[in-house]
Amino acid sequence: MHSTPLKAGASVVDITPPLEVGLLTSSVRGEYGAFESVRLPLKARVLVLRSGHEMAALVSMDLLALNDTSVGGWQDFKEGMSDVIAAERIVITCTHTHNAPESVGLSGLYLTEAYQAWLIRVQRAIGEGIRRAVAGLRPCSVTFGTALLNGYSLQRRIPVANGIIMSDAVQPISEELMNRGPVDRRVRTIRLTALSGEGIATLVHAICHPVHEMCLPHISADFPGEMCLEMERSAEGGIPFFLNGAAGDTNPPTVSLGPGYARRHGRALARIAGRRDGEEAADTAVFKASYREVQLSVRPEANVLNMGDALARFTALRIGTLAILFLPGEPFVEIALAIERSSPFEHTIVAGFGENNIGYIPTDAAFAQGGYEVGPGKWSFLQRGADEVIYRTGLKLLEELI
Repeated sequence: MHSTPLKAGASVVDITPPLEVGLLTSSVRGEYGAFESVRLPLKARVLVLRSGHEMAALVSMDLLALNDTSVGGWQDFKEGMSDVIAAERIVITCTHTHNAPESVGLSGLYLTEAYQAWLIRVQRAIGEGIRRAVAGLRPCSVTFGTALLNGYSLQRRIPVANGIIMSDAVQPISEELMNRGPVDRRVRTIRLTALSGEGIATLVHAICHPVHEMCLPHISADFPGEMCLEMERSAEGGIPFFLNGAAGDTNPPTVSLGPGYARRHGRALARIAGRRDGEEAADTAVFKASYREVQLSVRPEANVLNMGDALARFTALRIGTLAILFLPGEPFVEIALAIERSSPFEHTIVAGFGENNIGYIPTDAAFAQGGYEVGPGKWSFLQRGADEVIYRTGLKLLEELI
């Protein structure tokens, strides 16, 4: 275990695409359309952590997701980012904004010249962000806290007589539906502060699909971007990051109603993240990272031809008694809660949308119930039982950090 001081450096780079690198308009039909304007630019935010010989980079991108197909090979894509940090120590995670490009191979957009040129720019921008963050490494302290944000998320899978519908089809949302579980409304905040007192980065973990602006023809980072904008108005916390949780079955109460809803949600998160009461200090002398890959099985009827899209990549980071586990794809919230309950750490944060996208990860019960998240299709193609594999592998990775 490392006993040298933890150092942190952060940077932010622009990854906004040209308008023709368009948005997903139908996952079922595999359709996309060009954007008409840019409302909020898309960013990649890079945090580098180093203790002794252990170094890792966290890259949070304002994107829907990325997968092996859409980047032309995940390993090559990662290896081309940096000659300073090994590919398996670069953790890619996406905020899952639906007003970013269709970047998961659900349509033919990834085959276009414009998309491929933009992807090269993204890879180079991340590399530049890593270089800047490494150059800015400083000894730091780490604190973390938990709060609740009610009124902005709910369990989106609603059982009806003939199956499951999504909550946006039931408007207005009743108090009974808002109170249905399972749902996790916690906001977890991690602050990294230079020993001089200057903020380096603030990581905000919350659980909800960013779909306030879904299918609206403008580029936007949705509520995660609004949160970061609000937090950037004060330099106290350094560079803000949004980490989405296991949001596979969690939505806001309304969908596609526009920027005003995204702004309110983002600003509410920023206010929560600004609170410092009840925060705990992490032991920065204890830092470790762990990585694991598991090949998952695919349902033949989903018509997924690239098994690289079903290669699940996991990363876990430990700072003292705090562990952050990054899961691939869109896990249901129940999976994350089960991992957290069984974790060997006093504090465990489970993030979703990590590394290459492997689609939805429904629970076994959800397969029996049906619904959009079960598919089958390129958005949901894993065999039944993938939830148990994700659960077991996540726990093994956490146990490796002890």
